Amino acid sequence: MKEMKDQALRDRALDVRRSFIVQAPAGSGKTELLVRRFLKLLGTVQKPEEILAITFTKKAAAEMRKRILEKLPDSAEIAHRLRIHTIDAFCTALTRQVPVMARLGAQPEILEDAKELYAEAAARVFARLEPAAEKLLRHLDNNVPLATGLLARMLASRDRWLRKTGAAPARAELEAALVSERDRLLRKAKALYPKATEALARGVLRKDGEWLQRPAAPEELKKIPGLREALVALRDQPPAEYDDRQWEALEAILALLKPAVAELKVLFAERGLADFTEFAHGALAALGSADDPSDLLLSLDQKISHILVDEFQDTSQSQFSLLEKLVSGWTGGDGRTLFLVGDPMQSIYRFREAEVSLFLQARHSGVGAVKLERYGKAMLEALAANG
Repeated sequence: MKEMKDQALRDRALDVRRSFIVQAPAGSGKTELLVRRFLKLLGTVQKPEEILAITFTKKAAAEMRKRILEKLPDSAEIAHRLRIHTIDAFCTALTRQVPVMARLGAQPEILEDAKELYAEAAARVFARLEPAAEKLLRHLDNNVPLATGLLARMLASRDRWLRKTGAAPARAELEAALVSERDRLLRKAKALYPKATEALARGVLRKDGEWLQRPAAPEELKKIPGLREALVALRDQPPAEYDDRQWEALEAILALLKPAVAELKVLFAERGLADFTEFAHGALAALGSADDPSDLLLSLDQKISHILVDEFQDTSQSQFSLLEKLVSGWTGGDGRTLFLVGDPMQSIYRFREAEVSLFLQARHSGVGAVKLERYGKAMLEALAANG
């Protein structure tokens, strides 16, 4: 009976007429499943270029390509036609096709580590001594390096907030976000240990986040995978509201965000460079919108029939929006499919602005109009057992 169930799971997972999201931990065979699906899709499409596979590092893309080519009898003839890219390479390729629409001017070079330019852009803002800059400096006892570093870090994470700063958010709105984050951290900890509380976290952890030795933290807690990290996050969670001094400082920071982004764009233009976030935003601009698609998006809509994304938990907001645009012209039953694999518990590229909530959103609501069937570890175990 189990054999029949496993075979049914295997057949369903490799059904290239369906769209899926697969959630399972590292080492469970998610990437192997994606490779198998890619190979099966090759037998159904007219051109290999109709299949787009996306991952997040050059190493992962190279490994995926290698595993696929090893199983193809005509690999030498088809290798150059396989579309297996990092998300950054894909965004860069899009902006190079229509540089004017991407709003990047002359095509810049990719700057993998833009920390120095973030700091320089922030320094230029404070050099102008705008009222908001002066207010923030007063709150920081005129510590210019501290203020500059704070604004530079905001530039590094601008993919999260850039679309939300058309009008400064109200205090109540931001405090509601703090409460929501506190609730999320508590739920995460309680899912691992129902008795978890902020008080418990403070009582069993050292300042450096390790388990207390004297008095020793209970052994039962140490045996629960991921609990220590969840308790650290719970202990270090933000307050539920700002005091008046904190809010005045935050208002000043919010007022400096757009001037800082403007300075960063000037720096990028001066140096002929751009970071990954800038390329992602350029790719979005180059595609237009679902209601007003660019010629490039219309062309891609005709060329791409299947999209596979590995390590989907590492997707940023801009990258998710890009995926939404790519499938905006798809309709149910048109034969085009989306296949996402990942593990929301394993967001290893948080510094690249990955948003784990996007994985959960896709699992619950799909991507654009594309609804996704959900599978997990049991399906992968069935595939492994059946070979």
